[in-house]
Amino acid sequence: MNRVPPPEHLETATRGLLGALHAGGNTPSDLQLDIVDTLNRSVFGLDLDLGGLTPLTPMELAAKLPDHQVRRIVIQAMVALELMQHPLPRAVAHATKLYAHALEVDEPMVTTARRFAHHQVGLMYADIIRNDWYTEETRHEILHGKLRELLRSKVAYTGIVRDHAIAAKWEGLGDCPPGSWGRAVFDYYHEHHFPFPGERHGIYEVGAHHDFVHVLTDYPPDPEGEIDVFTFIATTMKDPRGFTLLVVTLGLFQNASIKHVAGKKVRIARADTLADPGAVGRFVDSFARGLSCTVDVMDGIDHFALAPENLEEIRARFRIPPIADPRAREARA
Repeated sequence: MNRVPPPEHLETATRGLLGALHAGGNTPSDLQLDIVDTLNRSVFGLDLDLGGLTPLTPMELAAKLPDHQVRRIVIQAMVALELMQHPLPRAVAHATKLYAHALEVDEPMVTTARRFAHHQVGLMYADIIRNDWYTEETRHEILHGKLRELLRSKVAYTGIVRDHAIAAKWEGLGDCPPGSWGRAVFDYYHEHHFPFPGERHGIYEVGAHHDFVHVLTDYPPDPEGEIDVFTFIATTMKDPRGFTLLVVTLGLFQNASIKHVAGKKVRIARADTLADPGAVGRFVDSFARGLSCTVDVMDGIDHFALAPENLEEIRARFRIPPIADPRAREARA
């Protein structure tokens, strides 16, 4: 999701999105239309009357969008939008499959959304795990000699026993200079009373790297902050599996399809987070900030190598703008 359709294709993309959302006589939710409209206006500077646009069929959209990368972005946007709605109409999920077929886009999350529409939550979760970036990253680390370290991290996460070496590495972030990225991550764990990776019940280490991004982007670990941070992450990532991370987050905090991650119940999981006052604007802003960022924040940098460096200087280097309305963020904290 690290690219967007070029300006000349934005209206075409919007008409395609509307085609999927109106499938089978469905009426898009106010939330879905608000997100499309806010994205167009706030991020792309495009003033479109959504009610006056003629939706495009799958074949019409394919004829107007020749670029494969742009096609993938549009299909991912369709999936994200349909997962905002629950229950998800089967006609919309089926239509998204038709659009993906016409555009020749093999996006696994299209099938995942159809599982959700058919109330096949177990199969949906299996699809996610199979296509998840964390799963692929775990495989990659195993192939590069980190199997024992990953197993120790997993054992600590389940609460069986503390792993002193892993915990010491993360606790060592407290030795980074004041104002540094690493010290801010250390303070983040203490402020929210989170156990460090390696401590009993501490987050699995592969997943813990997203906490560096929480700090980098200044998004809190509440339901809206999780949606915002994974929107930012998915937008910066080159690996298309990054989109799966956003799908999981929407399942946890928007459509209530997911309650557990890695075998543990997520206590703050809830539905309809994006219906909160101001949430759509902040969600769109997280997308815009991700577009501005110049690096892949999960797979393109070494978080621990950068930990001693000044946090504000890193934000400036990566061209991450401040949150558009910090008062709105503070109001929900």
